[in-house]
Amino acid sequence: MTDTPAHTADTTVGPAALEDLRAQLRADPEMVTGDPALMAAVRDALAGESVVDLAQRARQKLEGELRRVRATNTVLIDLAKANLAAQAQTHGAVLAVMEAESLTALDRKLSGRAAGALGVDVIRVFIEGHAPLKAGAAIQGCAPDLVDALVGTKAERLGPVDTRFGDALYGPMGSGLRSEALARLEIGGRPGVLCLAARDARAFTPDQGADLLHFLARALERRIAPWLQA
Repeated sequence: MTDTPAHTADTTVGPAALEDLRAQLRADPEMVTGDPALMAAVRDALAGESVVDLAQRARQKLEGELRRVRATNTVLIDLAKANLAAQAQTHGAVLAVMEAESLTALDRKLSGRAAGALGVDVIRVFIEGHAPLKAGAAIQGCAPDLVDALVGTKAERLGPVDTRFGDALYGPMGSGLRSEALARLEIGGRPGVLCLAARDARAFTPDQGADLLHFLARALERRIAPWLQA
């Protein structure tokens, strides 16, 4: 005599029953949302299918934007500090210019205190067709048309030292200078040029602003002109 196998209950839910369940859930979604255990099970099932966590994505986006804002702020702060330092340097040089009581004294200040205040190695002021001092170190005469040869039609030029004129402008130091800032002058009706030069190749670059350079140039024009007319 053989044993008859026991029948197991069939727990498979048919299509009709599934559709009925969906209809009930659509009609009363609180059957799931109001049941914490069911909601937890749904979340676990969704996480298992690698569904995107929108909150996490939003958080990551905000963190990325925050990093960019902080980087931008750092750049702006550094630029502001550099601008303040440049202003202080220029103001110190202008004060030295204004304190000079004679053209000879101004020549000495441009070669010493003003150059130190600006953090440059050489300052030169050239006046076309006129040498106001017989042995000026910083204030010198030059040939006509030199200014146009140096800056062209522009009011200034900043960047690497033009090696064609380095020795003529800066003498023995010319070969060691790497960057310069030139500003056109008009002194007592004569064209001129202010030259600042440094050994540091990054001291003057074409993308720098020239407002402070022109401020110093205008101060020199007003200070030197009366002595040329005297």
